[in-house]
Amino acid sequence: MRIAIVGAGPAGSYCAALLARRGADVTLFDRQATAWEKPCGGGVPPKVRERFAEVLAYDGPRQAVDTGVFTSPSGVPVRLQSGRPMWIIERKLFDGYLRDLAKQAGAKFTHQRIRRVEQDGREVVLHGAQEHRFDFVIGADGCFSVVRRDLLGPIPKHLVSMTVGYFIDVQQTEAVTWFLPKPGYVWAYPRPDHICLGGGSSDPQLDMWAEVERIRSAHYPTATVRQKWAAPIPFIRDPSFFRGPTTGANFAVIGDAAGHVDALTGEGILYALWGGALLARALLAGDHRHYEVAWHDEYGRELEKTSNLSARFYDPRTMERVFGVAARSATLRRYLMDIMTDQPSYLETGRMFMRRLPMIGLDLIRSLW
Repeated sequence: MRIAIVGAGPAGSYCAALLARRGADVTLFDRQATAWEKPCGGGVPPKVRERFAEVLAYDGPRQAVDTGVFTSPSGVPVRLQSGRPMWIIERKLFDGYLRDLAKQAGAKFTHQRIRRVEQDGREVVLHGAQEHRFDFVIGADGCFSVVRRDLLGPIPKHLVSMTVGYFIDVQQTEAVTWFLPKPGYVWAYPRPDHICLGGGSSDPQLDMWAEVERIRSAHYPTATVRQKWAAPIPFIRDPSFFRGPTTGANFAVIGDAAGHVDALTGEGILYALWGGALLARALLAGDHRHYEVAWHDEYGRELEKTSNLSARFYDPRTMERVFGVAARSATLRRYLMDIMTDQPSYLETGRMFMRRLPMIGLDLIRSLW
């Protein structure tokens, strides 16, 4: 079977590498000749490294960050230190590493922008500078996926959010997050020789450029701006979206093209790699429809949970209460630190909180004295 993968980011490249290692005929298409600097924080959590050996083997430049400073909408700061650091990487280098893994495994690469996709009987036709025919196509081409648009239908506009920001020449060792008076936040993630300052919001009316610029002016007023950036990401605030299909007769979508992004944290790299691996396994087993069942079983409920929680999580009143308690409760701070370190499922996160709730209450009583 001839397989095309449109999009050579983490989802597409990792899926291609796994397929090609087992002898599959795979061609990767991307509009960029080489990997490019994706405008995002670049965080690689411990659970991603531990799940995927290829990620753990990455030896490119990275900043290990074990301390996070979180500030409430009214300015209350809470500092948390994790037992296992997050890696902050440059996506150009990391994505290039995954793309090279795919090529080394035997996947072919074509530098070409695919503008339209259509089904023709049992084949799928890709229209770019030339016409290409394949038996199966995988859409790994991001939030505005052409494959998804033409074969499944696009992600609805109200479930897409824009993140905006800067790459700035600043040396910093801590990850800093400012929650805003309106639903949204701004982050500053340290990379080896600069920081990524960016922000996002669930409120389409909020001027995120103004909010990010306000933080830049207040905290990094004299630092040199390397680059200004903006990028769309899926921000799925409707749990029913995850009950919709991600496959058809001879196609499937993975990663951002599938909308598989954590609606609380904006993290997508875990699900990009996870979904790519599940689809590769299904194709190698001879039935791509197994992918649909597998992702629903393995992480679909988590995505639905984050979608349900996102409205409350981004409510500034909720954040103010959490920060107010955390400032007075060492138990709550340890709980938040454990979540940062181990990143359990959201179901287990709730159970952990209920077990520690009595001690949090005791901390608050003690704080009165």
